[in-house]
Amino acid sequence: MKEPIKLSIAATSKRVDIANIVARTFFNNVELPRKSQLDVAMGWRDSQLGGTGPAILVDKKKYDFGFGNPVGLSRMAYLGVGFYKKKIPLRAIGVFPTWDRLIFAVHQDTGIKSIEDIRKQKYPLRISTRRKGKLQTTLYVIEEVLKAYDMSFAEIVRWGGKIMEAASPSSPDRMDSIRSGSVDAVFDEGVKSWGPLALKSKMRFLPIAAQVLRKMEKLGFPSAVLTREHYPALEEEIKTVDFSGWTYFCHADLASEIAYNMANAVDLCYKQIPVDHFDKRPMTMAEFCRGGEAGQLNIPLHPGAKRYFRERGYL
Repeated sequence: MKEPIKLSIAATSKRVDIANIVARTFFNNVELPRKSQLDVAMGWRDSQLGGTGPAILVDKKKYDFGFGNPVGLSRMAYLGVGFYKKKIPLRAIGVFPTWDRLIFAVHQDTGIKSIEDIRKQKYPLRISTRRKGKLQTTLYVIEEVLKAYDMSFAEIVRWGGKIMEAASPSSPDRMDSIRSGSVDAVFDEGVKSWGPLALKSKMRFLPIAAQVLRKMEKLGFPSAVLTREHYPALEEEIKTVDFSGWTYFCHADLASEIAYNMANAVDLCYKQIPVDHFDKRPMTMAEFCRGGEAGQLNIPLHPGAKRYFRERGYL
């Protein structure tokens, strides 16, 4: 690189910590022309830097790098479906692991054993779910699953149900409502925060049918299994929507040398990266460039990053 360059990373929530570590490592270990600049933009989850926003910002060249959380979001942008009106040529530098599943939990006293049962019985569930937001991914995916079962939150309300919105999976009001029994169900991600309490409070985790999971796959969201190894209190293993992973992406036309050096920067600092495996194990570079249980790689790697990983023997 002879000419000065200006690079930027868009980040929100916990991704800010990752972006800062990676940016600092890149800046200190890549020989950049003296007038070059590397910026990290930090925003709240409800800002344009959160939710569905980063892929669009990278497409418009307002930022060079961004994060898709969960990995289904970057896949959705890549396919040009759901939130995205056209295909966005995203490429991955890799996937930072963060284990999660989308869970539909219903109290055993309702007698409901499947999501289909909710519609069949027209059960007036009192549901704790996520707060509405323009860029909100979680609520969109939940509503798409319900739509595949030919129902909606609005219908459940018409049956006499009630929807209670939580700002986050671990909101104190949600935890209190599970303990008190003022909700019959929780539909949300972030299961590690509220799931153990829900199971202890006699809630049942419902499986998602194979044909519904296939529909979600077409929208970009892969499926995953939740087993008794994760939660011994489960009645049986269930298949559900995978809500794991933070895809670290860029535009397909990013210079190969920059993508190569960004992959190198991650390699140099990955042991400092705050990741979130279910079993608390650290991240590995092989997992970063291939994907795994805590984040599937479901968009193509940038050729520059791919060349680096191959040279290092990670691929």
